[in-house]
Amino acid sequence: MLMMAKLSAFNAADSISPTPVKLPKHYFNQVLYFDYYLTGKRNLDTTNLISRRLKSYQVNQFAMGYNIPVYTQDYYNKDSTRISNFHLLLTTSYSRLDLNFGGISQHTLSKFSIGARAVYNNGKKSIFFAEFSPFTTQDIGHSYTKTTRLASTVLYNYAANDYFSFRVGYTRSFFLGNRYSLPYIGIRVGKLDGINFSIQFPRAITFTIPMGPHVRTSLFTRPQGGLYTFANTDSLKIGSIYENNKLYFGRYEFLSGVRVDIQTSRFFNMYFSSGFTTRNKILFHYAAPVNSITPYRKTYMEDVKGSIFLNLGFVFRFGKTKSVYNNRQMYEAMDINNTVSPAENGSYNGNGDIPPPVYKIRKNATAEVLDLIEVQDLY
Repeated sequence: MLMMAKLSAFNAADSISPTPVKLPKHYFNQVLYFDYYLTGKRNLDTTNLISRRLKSYQVNQFAMGYNIPVYTQDYYNKDSTRISNFHLLLTTSYSRLDLNFGGISQHTLSKFSIGARAVYNNGKKSIFFAEFSPFTTQDIGHSYTKTTRLASTVLYNYAANDYFSFRVGYTRSFFLGNRYSLPYIGIRVGKLDGINFSIQFPRAITFTIPMGPHVRTSLFTRPQGGLYTFANTDSLKIGSIYENNKLYFGRYEFLSGVRVDIQTSRFFNMYFSSGFTTRNKILFHYAAPVNSITPYRKTYMEDVKGSIFLNLGFVFRFGKTKSVYNNRQMYEAMDINNTVSPAENGSYNGNGDIPPPVYKIRKNATAEVLDLIEVQDLY
């Protein structure tokens, strides 16, 4: 009798169904990134009084950020085939610009943002993207310089096929050293996971060549800069004597060089780039415009000599995601998400979340087994 009871208990325990596997909710990973940028030291013009006071110019910048998907919704046909999806992501970023002028005290300018992005993929050829990224900037140690601004980008992306897509939209920008409202026009020829040439005005021009599943190289040119608040503790004679305790500092430059992305797994990639900065400009504005649309009034501007630059970054991805292998529409959405940096902090994470194509398949692997393997886990 005791034996039957034990056997009955064993069968009951054995019949309990296993815990169901928790399926991923999102297509985008959580992303944590770190970026460092450095230029050389350059002497300024000795004929201009302000430039003579500043003497020389050098910048180095550290940026970090965290992006997280918070909502994903798939929409299905009546036959349960998925046709479109919507994504909402939150972004945070922090950047610190060490501004080194040889003739005055060092200033450290910061920027912090919390923003949101919405991406709608209609499942066919169109993607709609919108980002709103309010941010604050100030000269660290001088609270009265704290200023709030809003960067935003709205885009429409049309992918005619795997080899060609274009984008049109609008961006409210600060990376050219002032506040501008600019059109966004982009075109790409070539596959996103293969060799491609991309022009994204005003963001970047890139020619990308993959070198196997773990390395991507690219030739590029792109602008970098920003608009910051600056504590005039050194009494620079810029603007009205009644308004020059807080200045608005702008900088921009065009970077041209080579970049190498190393992808050790789908959870981590690092990149290194170097080249030359050209068309360098620094600007000081002393007063805000009468409205929130027009640019700031320029009071001081100088062309700065070119320099070698270095840029290094690390990107970490977390979480299990839905498979996107060979989902070209999601590749387009990820490329847009990676191209637009939060609050224009000057970083570009690369397309490490787009899986590389599978170049070789083992001959002894059967089709049934291959169907069970998620390609994204192979690298």
